[in-house]
Amino acid sequence: MWIDGLYSAFDYLIKVIPPIVIGTLIMDIMVEMGWVNKLGFLASPLMRFGHLREEIGLSFLTSFGSSAAGNSMIAKLHDDSHIDRRETIVATMVNSFPSGIVLSRDLLPVMVILLGTTGLIYLGIIVLIGFLKTMIALIVARLILTPRPSGNIHSNAETISFREASVKSLKRSRSSLTRIVLTMTIVSIIVFQLMDTGLFDWAASIMKDSFMIQYVPAEGLPIIAGWFASNIAAFTIAGNLLETDMLSSKDIILALLIGRILASVARIRTMLPYYVGIFSPNLGVRIMVVSLVMQNGIMLGIVGFIFVLL
Repeated sequence: MWIDGLYSAFDYLIKVIPPIVIGTLIMDIMVEMGWVNKLGFLASPLMRFGHLREEIGLSFLTSFGSSAAGNSMIAKLHDDSHIDRRETIVATMVNSFPSGIVLSRDLLPVMVILLGTTGLIYLGIIVLIGFLKTMIALIVARLILTPRPSGNIHSNAETISFREASVKSLKRSRSSLTRIVLTMTIVSIIVFQLMDTGLFDWAASIMKDSFMIQYVPAEGLPIIAGWFASNIAAFTIAGNLLETDMLSSKDIILALLIGRILASVARIRTMLPYYVGIFSPNLGVRIMVVSLVMQNGIMLGIVGFIFVLL
């Protein structure tokens, strides 16, 4: 049993560690070469509105390609004491919109094939959730953070070659990358071993009895159950129910959203090693909790809107 958990942990690590390492190195190289000044203007209006460092705009742009790489850039800024804990938490929430775009992009072929127009509407809602998280985070940042003077880290530094910047970034990032990889490896092994003991299945069984189940027709309950296995399982079940006209598009979307909320406990098994690995254990858990609370709160609001007004 423990061997299966070990295999699952390393399979997960192989997928997430490379983009984290690459994102950390890219952040350092861009800072060393002064590219922040050249690229930061693309996201600088948002950063200025939220009183955030312009370097966070680079992580925002990077998150459109890889959320892991974008968050690792934020972690690097925090490790180098350029941003404090509050700004770090807010910055990760600001990256929610590009992360939602990445998720929708990856799921687009599956959703179109299985659910057609209904799938596109669901993906649109996922993007909307990310957008609202980003907007809320920026508003909160504007309220709790003090305005920053214009300028970047190393803004007055001399221009150096790519090779010199790479060597410097490797030296600067070695300790933080070592900590990230070691922490993520240890936490992943522990979490996936706990999965084999059935701990997360037990927690999921409690969530299945939630009051929110009453807002889904009985025919839609298999969709919610499918979420606790995987999102693809839930989408496949939803596609079959839609094709046989057992559920309307509205009911399918409600079931998918409610299932996603209830399956939050199951998602902790991958979120915990991800956030704790990139950030410190204490900060990583805080970020994970804030992200889940914001995401589920927004989804509950959307579920209520769909159920009552549509």
